[in-house]
Amino acid sequence: MSHESLVREVHSLRRDVAELSGNVHDLVEAWRTAHGVVRFVKWMGGMATAGTALWALIQLAWATRK
Repeated sequence: MSHESLVREVHSLRRDVAELSGNVHDLVEAWRTAHGVVRFVKWMGGMATAGTALWALIQLAWATRK
């Protein structure tokens, strides 16, 4: 291979690496966003479970009161 072809190949590889770096950055941001959404959904599930347990406890207390 000639010097010029090696230089062109290196420049091409640098462009590819720069493009891939941007893609990886976007992928990491998407992963972090998805992780945050999952944490929020799990938190909401816990709140719903706690609310349901509290509602059931109130219903039980109200039923035994009569």
